[in-house]
Amino acid sequence: MTQAVDAVLSALDSQREELAELVLHLANTYAPVGGEIAAAREVDGWYRANSIESNVIELVEGRANTVGRIRGDGSGKTLIFNAHLDTEASGPDFDNLMGVPDPNVVGARREGDRIFGHTALNDRHAHALFMFAARAVRDAGVKLGGDLVLTSVAGETGQAPVDEYKGLRYDGKGLGSTYLVEHGVRGDYALVSETTDFALNWHGTGANYYKVTIRGKNMYTPRLDRGDTWSASPNSILKASYVVQAIEDWAAKYTVDHTGMTPCGEVRPQAQVGAIRGGIPWRPNRSSPYTALYVDVRTLPGENPDRITRSLREAIDAVGVDAQLDLIMSKSGALGKGIEPLAEAITTGHKLVRGDDPPRYAEPAVVGMWRDINVFNKAGIPSITYGPSRGSAGVQGRGFLEVGDLVDAAKVYALVILQVCNGLKVG
Repeated sequence: MTQAVDAVLSALDSQREELAELVLHLANTYAPVGGEIAAAREVDGWYRANSIESNVIELVEGRANTVGRIRGDGSGKTLIFNAHLDTEASGPDFDNLMGVPDPNVVGARREGDRIFGHTALNDRHAHALFMFAARAVRDAGVKLGGDLVLTSVAGETGQAPVDEYKGLRYDGKGLGSTYLVEHGVRGDYALVSETTDFALNWHGTGANYYKVTIRGKNMYTPRLDRGDTWSASPNSILKASYVVQAIEDWAAKYTVDHTGMTPCGEVRPQAQVGAIRGGIPWRPNRSSPYTALYVDVRTLPGENPDRITRSLREAIDAVGVDAQLDLIMSKSGALGKGIEPLAEAITTGHKLVRGDDPPRYAEPAVVGMWRDINVFNKAGIPSITYGPSRGSAGVQGRGFLEVGDLVDAAKVYALVILQVCNGLKVG
């Protein structure tokens, strides 16, 4: 083991508390989806305070990426680290409809050696990991051969402009990362920092978002004519209830039909009705002439979105009501190619730090979701997502990060930097 490796690992051990403090600071910076610029500026400020080149890149008012960089001499590979700044929506839509306190307001807290809070878990902790890893390598006196590019991006989580929610303020699934790739931020490899329970994953699903519109007639309750059957009802909400059930039945079969094994583990692409609008809440004295359903369908790499649309339309048409189906977003997934050198570097670092091999497979939820590995893999930049555990995250509000796991992940990231950018043998 080289002197540089010893120095880097020792430094990160000694910075355990400082690392935890930065995770909490970033997680408690109020910067909800669409307003990520506040968090982008905090990341930029840390880089500048630590003499690391940095730039805030504004995408649209309120939304921004931060790119830090430690330049190499050109003799090695360029490595990109990536994590997303957006966490969850905020404001009346969330407060009134989601049934839990706004996570952007709740923020994060530490209890002993555990950090709780959605903003920390998804995904503010991840920035701190590669920020500390980069500084530790730099402070150990290592001169990089390849560039190290540290990207903190807006707009990774799922959303799409629809109805009155217009423009890039409501765009997601790769918004910030795509902007960077299309504006010159390139590399030989990209490591996307997210929780994976220390498994490696380079398979990402895409997503189709749909709007389903059901029409009816505005009728005053005392004058209501229900019709002889539910399908003859003037109330679009009643008709929509049958459409919801048809979509959910279709979705269950869709998941079964598309479940399979990938090199990273089992994928179970899911689908569901995620939102509904109809009527005036404070004036329910009339049947609703308009109900809209909003549907999320996760798609396998290479899947034809039009085929999915046709299949969903057939399921809706079979209900026997007049319903309009519109595809409002379609972003494809990807399976990384040429990832082997990056996978080897991560695996070597993991074994050195944690003393065993990484898990053979990632959990199905990780394999079956969007992460910005999709952006890099589709751009021909081999990309893997790898990071610590998030505890019982399958139960909403129960997830947590172990501070020891954060230190270990930062160490692995530092070892990946040494291997990829400098070709250093660390095992």
